[in-house]
Amino acid sequence: MIESASRTSSDESLGMRVFEVSKQRAVERCISRWRNGLRADWMQLSQDDIANLRWIAGEVWAARTREEWDSLHFSKIDLQHTRVIAAHADRLRRHRVNHAQTLDAVVDILHAARDATYAAERGEDSLPC
Repeated sequence: MIESASRTSSDESLGMRVFEVSKQRAVERCISRWRNGLRADWMQLSQDDIANLRWIAGEVWAARTREEWDSLHFSKIDLQHTRVIAAHADRLRRHRVNHAQTLDAVVDILHAARDATYAAERGEDSLPC
């Protein structure tokens, strides 16, 4: 009985560790792509901004399906939208605003940036007439 309880605890700890390692790897890839997409503009971000981006990326990774996570294109985000996302993350961390609404807003920004980039590549006007 004790062996069974410790095995369950061990399996649970292992599962939690695998989750954290997977999350950290996904966030590192995300930040790398974000940095590459922003190029020189990345240097305009503060260390707090970057920490907030890392944190919100982890929250999005944990809350969304893998398919949705894989559809997010962090390299398509411009500096202005990056700062908006960092501000959302800061408000969520410091002021405990609505978690689900904030994550939805961040994901909407990411989707909109991706769609605008693809529209520009096709030569389409991304703004409605």
